[in-house]
Amino acid sequence: MANSRHASPLALGITIFTTLMSDTADTPLQMHPSFDGLLDSFRNVIASLTWLKASSGQAQSFFSPYPYVIELSCTVSEQLIKINKSILTLIQNEGFNQETPLFSKTLTDFYRILTIAVKDIVWEETDFKNLLQTDPLQFLRHIRNACAHQNKFFFGHGRERENTLKKLPVTWRSKVIDVSLENSPLFMSFMGPGDLFLLLSDISNLVKKHRP
Repeated sequence: MANSRHASPLALGITIFTTLMSDTADTPLQMHPSFDGLLDSFRNVIASLTWLKASSGQAQSFFSPYPYVIELSCTVSEQLIKINKSILTLIQNEGFNQETPLFSKTLTDFYRILTIAVKDIVWEETDFKNLLQTDPLQFLRHIRNACAHQNKFFFGHGRERENTLKKLPVTWRSKVIDVSLENSPLFMSFMGPGDLFLLLSDISNLVKKHRP
């Protein structure tokens, strides 16, 4: 089992923000400790992206003394990979209170990477081994596959496709994955920005429910 450096999964501070009543307290989402590192990375990235979007002028000023945003060393060469500053101009030109295709695409791609990593963790983590055929985990498997196919649902070819379609539909909460979704977009369409975290919390609670 993965070790957590947090005293409790609740220490992650991931919350459901309720809007039904103004005096309703936020409810922390319980997460399996094997997700801790990825969720920390997500919070780091989303905070950084939001700050960069809202403060592009400050970012330009900060990086002005430097020729590059960052230089990356390599282990197979003495060369450095240098990330130039053109991205800062693209972000500044896109603005903030308007359509933001670059920001949205960046967020979607990060969700794709995060989902692929989470699915691999779940399939290797001992706590989940008896739950792999449950609907929430099969739902995760399908959205992971969509992430690996340009954020679009894909059900395979040949015998793989036949076997996959036999197991559809797969339902999680109000979401149903069936063949009609093929080639349709996943994140920022079928799945909203917060849905992945509700899914991970539901999967985490399944472990608690089935733990001896």
